[in-house]
Amino acid sequence: YWMKQPCWLLLWQLALALLLPLLHASMCAAASGSAAPASASHQVFIFGCTGDLAQRYLWPAFRLVQLERPSLQLHCVTRGSLNADRFLAGAEPELRDWFFEKVKLHQGVRDRAGYERLCSQNPDESPAPDGAISSRRRIFYLSIPPRSYADVARAVQLACPHPAGSPTSNEFVLEKPFGSDAESAESLAAELAEAGVSEAQLHRVDHYLAKPVLASLLQFRQANPHLESLLSSAHVTRVEAAIWESLGVEDRLAFYDSEGVIRDVMQNHLTEMLSLLLMDLPPSEPPPPDWLESEKSRLLAAYCPLLGERHLLAGRYAGFGGSSATPTFAAAGLTFCRSARWQSLPIFASAGKRLAFKASFIRLRFQLATERTEDELLVFVGGDAKATGLARPLIACSSGLRCRPSAGLSVLPSNEAALPSGEDAAETESLLRFPTDRYAFFSAVSQQESQNSYVAVVRQLLRSSSESPINSCFVGSPSLLASWRLWDPALAAVADLAELDDEDSGLLVYPSKWLPDLITKRRGQLQWPASPKIESPSSKATQTTKALQSTANLIRLHPAVCNGASDCEFLLHRGSPLSLSRQLAFRIASKVKEAFVASTATVYGQKNQFHLALPGGQSAQMLMQFLAALSRDDDTLANAFATTLHIWVTDERCVHDDPGSVAQNESQLNSAVIDRNFLQQLPSAARLPLNHLHFPRLLTADVAGCRASAGAYTSEVDHWLNFRSNISALPPSFDFVVLGVGTDGHAASLFSPHDLDKWDRSMPISSAKDQQGCEQSARVTNSPKAPFSRISLSSCRIANSSEVAFVLVSKAKQAAIDLIAKPRETELKTPIYVHLLRLVGTKRARLWVDRSLDFSNIV
Repeated sequence: YWMKQPCWLLLWQLALALLLPLLHASMCAAASGSAAPASASHQVFIFGCTGDLAQRYLWPAFRLVQLERPSLQLHCVTRGSLNADRFLAGAEPELRDWFFEKVKLHQGVRDRAGYERLCSQNPDESPAPDGAISSRRRIFYLSIPPRSYADVARAVQLACPHPAGSPTSNEFVLEKPFGSDAESAESLAAELAEAGVSEAQLHRVDHYLAKPVLASLLQFRQANPHLESLLSSAHVTRVEAAIWESLGVEDRLAFYDSEGVIRDVMQNHLTEMLSLLLMDLPPSEPPPPDWLESEKSRLLAAYCPLLGERHLLAGRYAGFGGSSATPTFAAAGLTFCRSARWQSLPIFASAGKRLAFKASFIRLRFQLATERTEDELLVFVGGDAKATGLARPLIACSSGLRCRPSAGLSVLPSNEAALPSGEDAAETESLLRFPTDRYAFFSAVSQQESQNSYVAVVRQLLRSSSESPINSCFVGSPSLLASWRLWDPALAAVADLAELDDEDSGLLVYPSKWLPDLITKRRGQLQWPASPKIESPSSKATQTTKALQSTANLIRLHPAVCNGASDCEFLLHRGSPLSLSRQLAFRIASKVKEAFVASTATVYGQKNQFHLALPGGQSAQMLMQFLAALSRDDDTLANAFATTLHIWVTDERCVHDDPGSVAQNESQLNSAVIDRNFLQQLPSAARLPLNHLHFPRLLTADVAGCRASAGAYTSEVDHWLNFRSNISALPPSFDFVVLGVGTDGHAASLFSPHDLDKWDRSMPISSAKDQQGCEQSARVTNSPKAPFSRISLSSCRIANSSEVAFVLVSKAKQAAIDLIAKPRETELKTPIYVHLLRLVGTKRARLWVDRSLDFSNIV
C-alpha cells in the first residue's frame, strides 16, 4: 500500500501522525486548566485486604472500576501473609487472575519501615512539564477494626508525607462502625485529629447511600415540584422506615453481639434513608459547599429525643446465640420538635434479623385536603421479590402525587414492577397498599452492579473534587455525631429493658419468620415521643416514691471524708443515664406542679415560684429533654412552667482569651446548652417569660467583666429569692439544684475547698441546715483548664437549697469516685462535691450515679 502512494501524500500523512497527538494534548490541557488528567495514576492501598468485606465486595468493585481506569494502582496491605490457595477461593476465576496480575501485594506491614516501603516504591507525585506537581491521589482504605484506625493513620502520616507544595494529601476511607455511641465517636474523631488527619482527609462510607434508588432520590424530588410541595406534616400523616432481614446473625455473631440492631443498621443506614427523604433540597444549583452535610445535621438536630421504652420496642429472635441484652430487632417512634416542616410527624422506624422476609423501604402516607382517598410514596430499596410483590428496587407513587421520571430514574411498566398475583399470593405480603394501576413506578436506568453497591462507592471515591453531585455515600463528622446523639437514649433504654426480670416488660423473644406490626406492640401502642402524663399530686407522689425507691439505697460515706461527721448518709440512685434522667426529671416536674397547684390563691397578686438551677454540661442534657417532653404531654404542667418556674444556671464560663471571643464561644456557654436542650423544646404553652430566665450576663470579655458579671448575678439571685420569701412563708433559697460532677470531683464551677465560703469550711451539717443568709450568692472561681475564670453559685447558696442532685454519668466519672475511695489525710484532698454533700445535709442531698460506676469502695 505504502509503495503505491505518491511522495506528497506520504509526507502529509506523516505530518498528521506527528502533529495530531500534540494538538490533542494541547486542547485537553487548555480545557482542563490546572486539573490533573483523567488518567492520573491514583493509588489505593487497602488495609485488611484479605478480610470478608474485601473479598466479597471491595475487590470485585475495584476490578470493575479499574477496567474503566486502567492507570489506577491498587495495593493489598496485610500485617501477616496471604494464603494464595485460600484467598478468593470462592470467587470467579477471572477475579483471582485479575488480582494476582494487577494488584501489588504488601505483606508483613507492621512497622515504620513497612509503611515507608508502601510509598517509596510507588511515588504518587511526578513533575508536570511546567514544573508543577500533578494531583495524583493516595488513598488508604481501612477495612480494619475501628480501634486500629488512629494507629494506622498515624503511621501513614509519618511514613508517607506528601512533597512540599503538593495539592493533595493522604486520604483515608473508613468503614462503620465509627464509634459505639456519641461519646466514643467523638473520642475516635479526636484520636484521628491527634494523628494529624483532618476532616477533609476522611471518607466515612455508608454503602447503603450508593444503592441505585437512594442515590437518585434527591434528584427525583427535584424533578417533582408537585410532590415536593406535599412533603410536610400538613399532608403526610405517617412515615414508615424499615430494614428487615430474613436471615439471622449467622457467622457475624462475634461482631453483632457487641453491636445489636440499633448500632448495626438503625443509627446509620436507616437514619440516612430517612434524611434523604425528609431533608430540605438545596437552595441553588449546584449546591453550596458542604450543603449536604449541613442540612442532614440540621434535620437530625430537629428530632425530639427518644425517651425510653415507651417509644421503643426491642427483642431478640428465639435461638439467638449472643447476649440476652443484645437486641436483634427494634422499632422506634420518632417525631420532630424543632421543624416547621415536619413538626409532630409520626415516624415508625424498625429493623431486625430473622423476620418474615427481607425488605428495605420507606413509605410516606398522604391525606390530601383536595382528595377523599389516601395516597402514598413507597421507596423500595430492595428485598425479597416473591415476599414483597416487587420485582426490583423502585419508587412507587400513587396517582394523586403526579410523579414523573428524573435523572437516573425512568418509568417502569407495572407488569415489570409488581409480580402478578397467582397461586403464591397467599405467601406474599405485598408492600403496595393499593392496586398496581393506581401507581406510577420508577426504577434506576441501569440495574447493573446493583448487587454490589461498592462499585458506586469506589467510583464516587475516585471522582474529581470538582464534581459535586447532590448525593454522596460518605458521611461527615457533624451528621454522624448528630445521629449518635439521636439514638443514644434508645441504646440506654435497651440496656434498661434487658435488666428487667418481668417477661412482659423486658426484651421480647420473637419466633423466626415473625412479621412486625408497625402500629401496635406487645404492651400497647407503639407511640412516637411524648412522655407519660403526670397524674394528680396524690397519685403521682405514690408513683414517684415507688420509682425512686426501686433504685435508691442509703449509703454512708467514711467519716474521714466528711470531716468526722457521723451522720454522713445519703440516698444513692443507680441506673442507666436514661433511667436516672427519667426519674430525676419526673421528680423535678412533680415538685414544680405541686408548687403551681398549691398557689391557686395568690399572695399580693403573685403566684408561687419554683427556682430551679441547672448545669450546662453533658450530665444533665437528657434530664432537660425529659423535662421539656413532660410539659409537651401535660397541659397543667406546661401552665406551671410558664407561670411558676424560674431557671437559673449553676455556673458559667468567662471567655476572655481574646477580644470578641464571647461571641465566638457563645454556643458553648452553659446557658446555650440549657437553651438548646430545654427552652427550645418546650411547647408554646410552657414558654417561660424572659424575666424567669436568669443567666450571668458577660459584660466585657476580660477578668474585670467576669467579676462585674458575678456581682450582678449575686444581686439578681438575692433579689428574686428574697422577694419570694417576702411574699410567702418559703425560705430565700433555691427549690432544686442539679449539679454535674466532673472527673476531677468539681461541681458547678467550685474546684477546691478554697472555693468554699469561709463559713462553710468548718460548718457542721446541722448548722448548715439553719443558715439562711449568704454573704455571696455567686463568685468568680479559677478552673484548672481554659477558660480559666468562671462564675459559680456559691457553696452557701447551694448548701441552703431545698434539694440538691449530684449527677455522675458516664464511665469517665469513675475517676471522681476513686478520689474518695481511701480516707483523706487532709481536707484539701477531698473532692469538692463531697464537701458540698456534707454541707447540703443528709435529708436534702441525693447522688444519681451511672450503674456502670463502682461505688462500693467508699460505702
